[in-house]
Amino acid sequence: MKKLKIGVIGTGHMGRNHVRNLADEKRFDLVGIYDANAKQAREIASQYETKVFSSLEELLDAVDAVVVAVPSSLHKEVGLKVAEKGVHALIEKPLATNSEDAKEIMEAFRRNGLKLQVGHIERFNAVVTELSKILDGKKIFYVEAHRYSPFSGSGRITDTSVIEDLMIHDVDIVCSIMEPSTVKDIRGNGEKIRSGATDFATCMLEFSSNAHAIINASRVSQNKERSLEIHTEDAIVYADLLAKTLTITKNTDIMIESDHAGTYKQDAVVQKVFVPIIEPLRAELQSFYEAVVNGEKILVDGATAIRAIEICEQAVKRANYDA
Repeated sequence: MKKLKIGVIGTGHMGRNHVRNLADEKRFDLVGIYDANAKQAREIASQYETKVFSSLEELLDAVDAVVVAVPSSLHKEVGLKVAEKGVHALIEKPLATNSEDAKEIMEAFRRNGLKLQVGHIERFNAVVTELSKILDGKKIFYVEAHRYSPFSGSGRITDTSVIEDLMIHDVDIVCSIMEPSTVKDIRGNGEKIRSGATDFATCMLEFSSNAHAIINASRVSQNKERSLEIHTEDAIVYADLLAKTLTITKNTDIMIESDHAGTYKQDAVVQKVFVPIIEPLRAELQSFYEAVVNGEKILVDGATAIRAIEICEQAVKRANYDA
């Protein structure tokens, strides 16, 4: 198996997780890491026995691919440098803080004949993978999504709204399961609770197939929830992304006769779907390897990431106030 020489740019929460997986994944040769915070980079490098590079340019000269896990506001600056150096990239979501910058990044990679994957990690959640298989060919008429988290001033992003921070995951998932139907109308609502930007938001999407979706996101809730409920013509599918469970409920009119005077009716059949256990980040990195080394299709490419950003931008604009 050919090893892909790779580096990690940014060693915050997500960057550290990428380093952990890459150091353990035989498909990759983790050449090293770079972070403007040299002390933090040295600590991570020591833990995973890899090299710290003194500059971004030095790292890019030594690798064939990188993971970009810097703050979103730096994605454009770093992403363009990576493309100019001729290095393939997996850039964490969102691809950029706005759709125009995201388009510029995508074009730079396209122009240089490079692979660009965007880190919408929930697409690699085994529950979402199985959900996509179950819904393939089904006519969907309604989707409801909930993504709630308790408030954590130090642990969550607060310089953008919850729409760009959390809701973007479910916008991407919902659009993917609704394909080839496209979004034809967007409505939004939001509330500032604990930070300077929207902390609780609801977005309603109407699709060309006459289906609609309601997506709720919060970073100020008392509970943590990641769930999807999908209504089709013959079933309701409930996906719990945290518990890693899938439940399918179907109505039935089966009549069961018995020797007793009464007749028994079974109102619904409930099926539990087995979901394999695999770390989504590991699956995402494996997918990136297959795209770069073996030319496989990228699941979340630049265009897909831009679609999610554009929908979120419209949701922010259509909220009760400018988030």
